[in-house]
Amino acid sequence: MKLSWKSFARLSTQELYAVMNLRQEVFVVEQNCPFIDADLNDEYSDHLLGFIDNELIAYARLVRPGTMYSGPSIGRIVTSQKVRGQGLGKIITQEAIQYSAKKYPNQDVTISAQHRLLRFYQDLGFNAEGEVYLEDDIDHIKMTISPPKQRAMVSLIPLSFFYPLLILGMLISVGIIGSSFIKKIDLDQLNWIAKIDDRAISRAKYDSYLDSIAQSRKSGLIDSDAYNILERMIDEELLIQRAVDLGMLENDSEIRSTIIQKMISSIITDAKNLRFSNKDLQDFFAQNKDFFAPSPKLHLIKLSFSSSNDSKALQAREMLLQGDLLSAKNLAEADVIQLPNTLLPTMKIREYIGPFLTQEALKLEDGEVSKILRLEDKLHLLIVIKKLKEPAQPFDEIAEEIESEFIRQKGEEMLDEYLADLRNWYDVVKADDL
Repeated sequence: MKLSWKSFARLSTQELYAVMNLRQEVFVVEQNCPFIDADLNDEYSDHLLGFIDNELIAYARLVRPGTMYSGPSIGRIVTSQKVRGQGLGKIITQEAIQYSAKKYPNQDVTISAQHRLLRFYQDLGFNAEGEVYLEDDIDHIKMTISPPKQRAMVSLIPLSFFYPLLILGMLISVGIIGSSFIKKIDLDQLNWIAKIDDRAISRAKYDSYLDSIAQSRKSGLIDSDAYNILERMIDEELLIQRAVDLGMLENDSEIRSTIIQKMISSIITDAKNLRFSNKDLQDFFAQNKDFFAPSPKLHLIKLSFSSSNDSKALQAREMLLQGDLLSAKNLAEADVIQLPNTLLPTMKIREYIGPFLTQEALKLEDGEVSKILRLEDKLHLLIVIKKLKEPAQPFDEIAEEIESEFIRQKGEEMLDEYLADLRNWYDVVKADDL
């Protein structure tokens, strides 16, 4: 099986079609569970594709932090029926865990696991959290795992694998630059073991790599390691320097994004080391009770119109304001997928109508009619039949969630302060004709 990771933007039309086909074949048809598989989270995910002879037979996705859970989450883990029992599901899950550890270091990974697969995920190191719950009429349970911490290691690998090392090297360079606002001489650079033009490979970094290799092997270092590791470090520095010369840092969006995310992560990680008391958390909870309250459940009706039928949409809204729902419905187009005639949790509504319309629906109260909402080539009206709000749970029952959000917000404050310092440290000039 050949594995490859791709962002949503890099998926070809054929690959995306194959992914949707495999997921629907298993999750919808095989498991007899009608649900909206295209849940609008794919664009915020990295996609792991497993091919045998150009046929997609295994798949998983890694959803970025803050989308479904506070940290990264793995989901849609699936293998084709024709290759079941060969351990491929375990392989792609382990690969997803390792990839998450590299992309989102030191962050726990969450999955919403089908309860029947509890033992499978426990064997991989996941721990169950909370009670069993229904998701699309199937028993699920939340599970988390702490991926192995990543160590800086050098392996003797072919040059074809050096593109990830290029990004890693640039991240290390940026980390050195961003570690302090005080411009100073790096003493390690004075005690160097090799130089590429004016760039020095410090002896301390070299010794660290040697130590890492020694600890990873039961037999320790061999005679050729000292030479081979230095040669590989030189190769890395040459590639990094060439990348800078070619303008990759300025022009390659993937490299820039990786560096920015790495910088942000390094800044907000300091928030986890903050000292705070239980009273700090209680005060924070008291000031943000609405945030910790469960998302409202809505009994919602959506009417849609062609963007060329503004008059019909206006007429229908007037009918709704006068309480004539039936006449308004007769003016609207027939939706292919209709909202169920019942109270639904916010996440389920989002699957039906998307994030934009869901946010607009949450602004409405019982019996309220939205303004005319334009989305792509359609006009929409939302009518809230009933809105059920539930209060936040007691402090003691959600103390961990409160602490996590407290640290997250403190991290954002630290990032804002850091960026403000950067603006003072560097000269920022804006054009007069903005």
